[in-house]
Amino acid sequence: MSVLLGRYGSAGSDIAAPSPLNYLSVSLKAGERCTYQPPDRHTVGWAAVSQGSLRSPAALQAGELAVFEESNKPIDFHAETDVEFVLGSAVKHPHDLVLGYYSVHSSAAALREGEARIQQIRSRLRAEGRMN
Repeated sequence: MSVLLGRYGSAGSDIAAPSPLNYLSVSLKAGERCTYQPPDRHTVGWAAVSQGSLRSPAALQAGELAVFEESNKPIDFHAETDVEFVLGSAVKHPHDLVLGYYSVHSSAAALREGEARIQQIRSRLRAEGRMN
């Protein structure tokens, strides 16, 4: 495992994480296993496979993203083929989030405001002939 952002064990990133999170790059040969123990308070976890396939516990193929159940329990990975993937964990955001079609906001009002602003920009770009 290589630490891209955050700290894991004795390894750490030279880049300061904007919030309590870890982002790791992992390469395993077919048949290899590894276990990631999230740090204390890291209850949000995800993995995205770039090459190959693995199980954790469900099968994941290249191009797929998995978001794990909220937990601080260890996450086990088993490489079905040679595999490369990124793995992340973080402290859960302290506020409920509202998901838009392509954005995340802190409230329904902020989502409406953000989407309205996008519509204004789209209309202006169309009027200027810079967008179809």
